[in-house]
Amino acid sequence: MHITIIDDSIAYDGNSPMSKPLGGTEKAVASLAPALAKRGHDVCVVNRIEQGAMIDGVSWVPFDAPRPPETDVVICVKKPQLMDEFPDVEKKLLWLATPANILNKPKYQAMLEKHNPIVVFMGDAHFKTWEPWKYFRKGIVTPGIRPEYLTEAEYSPEKPPRVIVTTNPLHGLDQVLDLWADNILPQVGGEASLHIYSAGLFKGQSGVTLPEKLQPIFNKVQRMGDKNVIVHKPGSDLEMAMAYRHAACHLYPGSENEMYCSTLAETQAIGLPCVARPVGACSERVKNGQTGFLVPDLDSMANVTVHLLTKSASRENMSRDCRMLQRSQTWDVAAAEFEALL
Repeated sequence: MHITIIDDSIAYDGNSPMSKPLGGTEKAVASLAPALAKRGHDVCVVNRIEQGAMIDGVSWVPFDAPRPPETDVVICVKKPQLMDEFPDVEKKLLWLATPANILNKPKYQAMLEKHNPIVVFMGDAHFKTWEPWKYFRKGIVTPGIRPEYLTEAEYSPEKPPRVIVTTNPLHGLDQVLDLWADNILPQVGGEASLHIYSAGLFKGQSGVTLPEKLQPIFNKVQRMGDKNVIVHKPGSDLEMAMAYRHAACHLYPGSENEMYCSTLAETQAIGLPCVARPVGACSERVKNGQTGFLVPDLDSMANVTVHLLTKSASRENMSRDCRMLQRSQTWDVAAAEFEALL
């Protein structure tokens, strides 16, 4: 089958996850494409790369280049308007990454009426964000986990304990910083540290002028130097996997608009217990009480974080369950589920 995936977000290719940080959606495309090719399909990805390339059996084509001459199926990433790029292809999938209620806007309703795609969601929580006005074919495919997070390398949290945060700075980091300074650090000990992985905040520390909406949280982070708060630039999958293996807890406040929580899936596969709120897709990523804690309020978040940082036996049990229970959704499995929709 000839499959074309189209995404007009940024420039990346199949090698990008191994060399630089990527957003969850871009990483998903870079992972799904070779998994489909491995299953015998002819796969082409059209995106914002500058030069075409052939990587792991997948043809990567610049967005402004001519479209593939033969396509049986088009997978349109995130944006309904991408369906117009292939007017003559009958079978289309719209692979969503954000809450689906956006599809009820009149301009998108018209596009769905015109193209009648299969709408692909990332999980049940994602599926429930849409109340369609008519019947459309639908499917749920949970993104896979890349092999860097599935190796049998030892999970070995360092001492003193490290807590990692990977959330968008605007999705609860302000509250996390207060919890850390006022509740968690005083109970755990002065040498524990909070490690924030954020490209935006890291740029701010390098002197780059940040968007106005990020400035207040950046200023707050800057005032936390005496609280062992450290900002890192996100890395490649291999680099992030190494960082996760040395942490003791993943603190993840979450957001109602997160439909997958990619870094949470990755840390769970590594064996890193987490503390999260039951919002968005967090409840689908974490098995409460087994691989982490889903907490109702900030006081509970502080209490169970302290528990994980100070009770190594509990942490080790949860880490074992993470590795046993959270590794089944590989990209080979996800590719087979996409194939079934076709």
